[in-house]
Amino acid sequence: MNRDFAQILEDFLSGGKNIRKGYRDDNDQANEENIPHILGQSGSNLFHDDIGKKLGKELEEKKNFFKYTEYSLSSLYMSDNQIPLEEDPQYETFINIITKASDANNEYKWVDDYFKCEVKEEVNILTPQSQDKDFVFRKYIQPNQLKNICLLRKYEQAAISKTPEKNKVDAKIVSEYIVHDSYRQIMKALDFKLSHRIFTQAHIFHSKYGNSDHIIILVMRHYRDENFLHPLFPDRAFVQIKSYVNDNKYSDMIQKNLLNYAEIFKPYIKLRKVDSHFVEQIKDRYYGAF
Repeated sequence: MNRDFAQILEDFLSGGKNIRKGYRDDNDQANEENIPHILGQSGSNLFHDDIGKKLGKELEEKKNFFKYTEYSLSSLYMSDNQIPLEEDPQYETFINIITKASDANNEYKWVDDYFKCEVKEEVNILTPQSQDKDFVFRKYIQPNQLKNICLLRKYEQAAISKTPEKNKVDAKIVSEYIVHDSYRQIMKALDFKLSHRIFTQAHIFHSKYGNSDHIIILVMRHYRDENFLHPLFPDRAFVQIKSYVNDNKYSDMIQKNLLNYAEIFKPYIKLRKVDSHFVEQIKDRYYGAF
């Protein structure tokens, strides 16, 4: 097994460690609420022409591993009478409202490969681990500044205490590596089975970037082809608002911010916990199993 890849898997399975540094505020003090996800960076930082050099430097310094908590509320936007979104004037109004409520926005395209690995019986019984190991390999297609950048990602449910109202908010621990495209082939050569591939087009908005109440809004559509011509659901979009934090001591504040921000969407959609059944429907409707 490739040594670097083996180390990545070991980090994932053991929980790894968070080595992402916080940004500096006006008092030159490290702010632990920095957004560690690559999409959480501002346009001025993320879209420099030398992004490749910056990422290359990070890899050389072994700072390509991130671990953080993702808080989210999710829903579906569905057009009336099942008309395509491109022909729905209310959908255009919905996007315009989000645009006006945000500081910046951009469009993205990526492909997600879902890998599954079943641990064989020779696993050490003294260090029991889950028998199912699931990973998502993401490759960015657009914008050009992110083209061909790849992420290897694992999600775990976060154990966070909540009030009944805040139980609407989903919280997951994300472990994430920036990796080379060749790691996808390495996974296929090992015991990982490619179960699904999904093409996603996303319009991503940022509100209050750089502040503790920074919120990211994603409006996503899923396609069955790499040319993004045939949507799986022509009449609907998957909508999420998210916040990312490194320290769960801010959990209460983050959940309140998400719930308050969700109020602007009420005339159009009701944001809530992600509907896992819909996510599975997306995967099953595309390829089923390979």
